[in-house]
Amino acid sequence: MKNLIITLLLLITVAQKGQAQTPEEKLHHKLDSISNQTGLVGFGVSVFSMDDILYQKGYGYADKENNKPYTINTVQNIGSISKTFVGISLMKAVELGLFSMDTPINDILPFQVIHPRYPKDQITIAHLATHTSGIHDTDESYDRSYVLENPESVDISIYDKKTAKYMKILLENRTKGLGAFLKEYFTPDGSMYQKKNFSKTAPDDRYEYSNMGAALAGYCVEAASGKSFSEFTKEYIFDKIKIKNIGWSYNSVDVNNFAKTYSDNGIAFPKYSLNSYPDGGLCASVLGLTKYAQEMLNCYYGKGTILKQNSAKEMMTGKLTKEQYNSKKEVKNNYGYFWEHNRNNIIGHNGADPGIMTLMYYYEDIKLGAIFFTNSNGIDNPVATQAIQASWNALRTYLKQKAK
Repeated sequence: MKNLIITLLLLITVAQKGQAQTPEEKLHHKLDSISNQTGLVGFGVSVFSMDDILYQKGYGYADKENNKPYTINTVQNIGSISKTFVGISLMKAVELGLFSMDTPINDILPFQVIHPRYPKDQITIAHLATHTSGIHDTDESYDRSYVLENPESVDISIYDKKTAKYMKILLENRTKGLGAFLKEYFTPDGSMYQKKNFSKTAPDDRYEYSNMGAALAGYCVEAASGKSFSEFTKEYIFDKIKIKNIGWSYNSVDVNNFAKTYSDNGIAFPKYSLNSYPDGGLCASVLGLTKYAQEMLNCYYGKGTILKQNSAKEMMTGKLTKEQYNSKKEVKNNYGYFWEHNRNNIIGHNGADPGIMTLMYYYEDIKLGAIFFTNSNGIDNPVATQAIQASWNALRTYLKQKAK
């Protein structure tokens, strides 16, 4: 009898192993394997259509020191995906009649922004939104933007030399209002003003990705509406979709859901915010951003509530020419208004900041999208970069399987 039971158990085990794995099981196995390797402390993923969530899960740790798992409700900074919220805010401002995309920004701003090499050429809202404004980001603009939440508690001796040097710079920064910070950068009397804050090309001539230009676009919404950019986005985006735990500061979300973010050597960064916050300072969860992405797709297909379909289509449709890319070849990676629209009909954005990497893309041909967050430093870190790429490849494989 004992031998018979053992034989039956072995047969059951063989049968189970022989069963084909579902796409969800294959995806989980791959992501779980990546999580168990070095490179990423924690990450979360989501795969979605306009109306459904096909897969969502967190892996690893939001706080490895306290064994706190990373979940779809974990909140972290999302980096430059924040810029897509600037794009929506611009289009909403257009719908409200506050300005048009062709409005010169100096018709809106309380201070003048003049390209020193082309003082007669007007910079428009559209120029900011397509990264063709002639504004150039300097290292100083990056260094001065980040503000540590509790600088007095930061011990830079625990970091590697490169990170410690960077932290030392950030310890000098203090929080400034968005307008005050931008005025320091763009006006000749400002402490950060330099001629090299502007490129050698005129507005509309060339594409040059600009965080400062994105922050300035957010401030244009603020100046035209009479509301802070954070208030504007809360009223016209966050509250409309009813997203929880999303905001431009730690005070606007539940601190218990926050992830620690980690440097290359696995040491947690101190919490930070951005003086130029519209360009990359939004905090959100995988679940919250999925709801946002689904709403924007519904707007794109004429079923949403935040924007009219024509506004969403205009925002998400690529507008740049070969000449603006200074290229003789077809433009592969195009831009609408702060939304990427690539040649293969892939729409979205990505983000990277100290201790984070994020991806949010929708594949228009199969009408499915994916989101990836990690609380690990993905910039100039080959091990983390490889893990992020492997995770995204797994998500893309799953997308293709579900599209069949």
